[in-house]
Amino acid sequence: MSAGTAGQPEVARPRTARARGRLLAAAGVLLLAVTAGCSGGTEGSPVTGAGDDSVPTAAPEQTGADCRPTEKLVPPCGAYWGMYIAPAPREQRVPVVRAISDMESRLGRKLDVVFSYHDMSTSANGTFIREDEVELGQDRLLLLSWEAKIWGNPERTLRWRDIASGSMDTLIDQQARRIKNYGKTVMVGFDGEMDRRETSGTPKEYVAAYKHIHDRFEKLGVTNVLWVWAVTGFLEYKDKWKSLYPGHDYVDWVSYDPYNFATCRGARWKTFEQTVKPTYDWFQANGFGGKPIIIGEYGSEVDPRDPSAKADWFRGIPEALKGMPKIKALLQWNAVLEPDSPNGCDFRLEGPGVMEAFIEAGRDPYVNQPLP
Repeated sequence: MSAGTAGQPEVARPRTARARGRLLAAAGVLLLAVTAGCSGGTEGSPVTGAGDDSVPTAAPEQTGADCRPTEKLVPPCGAYWGMYIAPAPREQRVPVVRAISDMESRLGRKLDVVFSYHDMSTSANGTFIREDEVELGQDRLLLLSWEAKIWGNPERTLRWRDIASGSMDTLIDQQARRIKNYGKTVMVGFDGEMDRRETSGTPKEYVAAYKHIHDRFEKLGVTNVLWVWAVTGFLEYKDKWKSLYPGHDYVDWVSYDPYNFATCRGARWKTFEQTVKPTYDWFQANGFGGKPIIIGEYGSEVDPRDPSAKADWFRGIPEALKGMPKIKALLQWNAVLEPDSPNGCDFRLEGPGVMEAFIEAGRDPYVNQPLP
């Protein structure tokens, strides 16, 4: 367990296979204050075609362009800027809200999107909307990742077929009512990166569980949710994606998590564009072009041959994004991936000029868009 702070619940550290140390929040909320208006689709909604939405992509420099976000919280003139901040060690007991505020002071700007992880328990880990989330959501957007797990030691993985059967309905309904009472629109993703999971069930069972949760919310009249469908983004899993997709009527945003692993995985060095664009292009070519994209996690390791490479990687983000206009939000993963593993990767904003480059990128008009 990770110790809580005054006025905050004690929240368990999620123990996923990637052991990313997800806790309370990640810096960067997508707190979308409009009515989502998600409508239930039909069984077997197709993935082919452009999708059911039109993603606005007005150039930010366009004179007179209306850059106010759409009903689905899509910024027409650029993208939202966010970050995940790793939880502080237990002994430091730094409140999440303060950790995010401290980072924003360093960056010289507010983060648009804040990421919170939840399990499917009745504890503080599974509670929507927590006190810290209410505070963060006052002037940021909230993205809530709902994992089909019960965190603890040992961690318990829930089967998708059990969720679809209705066995979790009491919990689902409680959470739906809490979000409804919260009032502001939030983004909710169910069991992200399901494409690399083998113990939770089949793609058909995942789709059934996702739809079941969505439909429970709709039955209870919860209209302030935007639904996020998130895969790893690694092209080795691309043959699974369509079978895991619930259909356009059930998804408002699609999401994936690209990383420049480089030395920590023995991979070749890639620029930001080379890291992100292959999966972006796959989505555009395979029937997802009508959906806005949120990069839920991204980061880069170092290049030992070039100490300035990591800073240059971040400095080039705004220009690269302009060539991928359907990406409407992105959250940098400011943490160590698999910290307890010899293959762990350090994606923190550390190294020569790295923080300065990230600050510079965050000042670009393209990633400074009006919130709802």
